[in-house]
Amino acid sequence: MKAFFSIILAVSLSMGSVQAGPVHTAANVAKSTAETAKNVGQSVVKGTRRAVHTVVYTLTR
Repeated sequence: MKAFFSIILAVSLSMGSVQAGPVHTAANVAKSTAETAKNVGQSVVKGTRRAVHTVVYTLTR
């Protein structure tokens, strides 16, 4: 009976760790995607700001 219980416990622990792997990976992917989106947004703002300054400079020369 002890051996059976030990086998059941071992199997359930290994199944839990196998399922935790993809969840951890998905969390990393989500975090990385959020950081990338933030960086892209900042780049767009910088580019827009440069374009506006260029137009203003050209018109006020």
